[in-house]
Amino acid sequence: MRNASIFALISLALVAPVKGAEPGHHLNSVSAFLGVTSEGRRQRASTLGLEYERRLSDRWFITPAIEHAFGDLDFSIVALTLGYRLNRWAVYAGPGVEWAQHEDGAETQSEFLFRTGVLYELEVGDLIVSPHAMVDFVADDKVAVIGVTVGFNF
Repeated sequence: MRNASIFALISLALVAPVKGAEPGHHLNSVSAFLGVTSEGRRQRASTLGLEYERRLSDRWFITPAIEHAFGDLDFSIVALTLGYRLNRWAVYAGPGVEWAQHEDGAETQSEFLFRTGVLYELEVGDLIVSPHAMVDFVADDKVAVIGVTVGFNF
């Protein structure tokens, strides 16, 4: 609950105007994520998510995201990444939390994660389509996530 409150406050703070952002370019975007999460060779899960991007300048951006993986794996994550753009490519990294409900439903387990990723952004007017490749470092595990976001600028 505390992590969700902190995440919400940071997200709200990002709505304020930013000096130094690229003139004439939208500062905000919202996108839906559809992908596949893989932990190890055989465990895979479909993944759905939502992300909000706030441009801090023409190169730098910050993105809070929430995702849920379901299938062989069943967990949710929330992450806050800082990214850097180079033309249509971008790299990003940041902390997050993964949580999963135990099968008996009595307890929720959460763990710190660190997310790294790369994306390629295609824009058509206000529409954005971006393939992503990410790796989440959770405890001693590496969780690979690939997918695409579809969203819009505003």
